[in-house]
Amino acid sequence: MPIPCVDVVLVSGEKFLLCKRKNKPGIGKWCIPGGRVLRGETLRRAVIRKVEEETGLKKFKISKFITTREFFSSSSSFGVPTHSINSVFLVLVPPGQTIQPDLQSSKLQWFSRIDKKWLKYAQDMLKLAGFE
Repeated sequence: MPIPCVDVVLVSGEKFLLCKRKNKPGIGKWCIPGGRVLRGETLRRAVIRKVEEETGLKKFKISKFITTREFFSSSSSFGVPTHSINSVFLVLVPPGQTIQPDLQSSKLQWFSRIDKKWLKYAQDMLKLAGFE
């Protein structure tokens, strides 16, 4: 059964925020924050919850919906292949805020350019958000 998810391209000025994942899929890779939509939760509420949980940010604005993409992974933190349907949003963050990774990430970092070594999905979403 596909899993509904939200992913978030967080932007502050000319930079975007990525998290280095501790778990599958994408363990040890730089990814855009996001995750599952809970039963009864709207996409907007899921975006707010995931931003707050994964980054510690409290002040931000959901700017726009970017796209919907399917994601297939042969591995997951549950030990089985997954299929997710991801709604991707652009979120604007005022400068100067403190960020704090949650238990799923080893690190959060602001970047200004896309690295071709990153996962293709992250690169694609960042390009759709206007980054190179």
